[in-house]
Amino acid sequence: MQKTNLNVSPYYDDFNEDSLYHRVLFRPAYSVQARELTQMQSILQNQIERIGSHFFKEGAVVIPGQTGFDVTYSYVKLQATFTSGSTTHTAENFRTDLVGKKLTGATSEVVAKVVGSQAASGSDDLTIFVKYEKSGTVAGGDTTMTFANGEVLNISDAISYKDAGGTSYSIAINGQAALTAAAAATGTGSSASVQKGIFYVRGAFVQTTTQTIVLDAYSATPSYRIGFLVTESLITPEEETALLDNATGSTNFAAKGAHRLKYTLTLTKKALGTADDADFIELMSVRNGLVQSQVRGKEY
Repeated sequence: MQKTNLNVSPYYDDFNEDSLYHRVLFRPAYSVQARELTQMQSILQNQIERIGSHFFKEGAVVIPGQTGFDVTYSYVKLQATFTSGSTTHTAENFRTDLVGKKLTGATSEVVAKVVGSQAASGSDDLTIFVKYEKSGTVAGGDTTMTFANGEVLNISDAISYKDAGGTSYSIAINGQAALTAAAAATGTGSSASVQKGIFYVRGAFVQTTTQTIVLDAYSATPSYRIGFLVTESLITPEEETALLDNATGSTNFAAKGAHRLKYTLTLTKKALGTADDADFIELMSVRNGLVQSQVRGKEY
């Protein structure tokens, strides 16, 4: 059931299912109340929730959004800075821009696509996560599927970025975009993901986006509860200009209109044994890299 209380200013939605009201009947020559329009939606939502709860369990998959985890989530630790020509680049300034790009080892010729990244934190280096696409060779002619320590990585596409002071920089196609750590640069971590789908949450059929989170950046034996953090939020025209009146074909800042109630499902992880589930829906639990339980499609 929805947790946001809308029986407050300026909505005054005082719908109560015990009143047994099933329709709002508008009458000619009488003004329409904002409360009535909001309450009309609550009546319909209450009906949807009743039939939804008859068929589905809380958190059930309605339209499959496949949930899974990956214990072959390859990581590459990068040095914080590198010098190309006469320019010194700070990798954190364009770390997120690397996602979706392909990197090629200058000496190994290994090719990998960047699928995620993680900022440096504590003793952890700045890290990117990759899917290797092409093997290469190392000294002696042996085949390798990973980048080497201290290796220059060249990028497949040009990127531009600004540093903290606003100075603009660019890296050309096939130019150096990173330098791997001097030691223990590569290895295998773990991640969890969910594909776009519809889930039954709090009496509503809520769509989730495709999401991936890192479980353990440098370990392939994670132990976590994986699921959605459910957030309810009120969106206003002051925050989202798309809600402004567009009756004339363009946004009208003088006609701000109604607010929106939004549900957001954010993939997250919790330690095994945690019991704080007020806003958490478990999709999967893993222990030492092995699945212990997983939500099934259409939990009728």
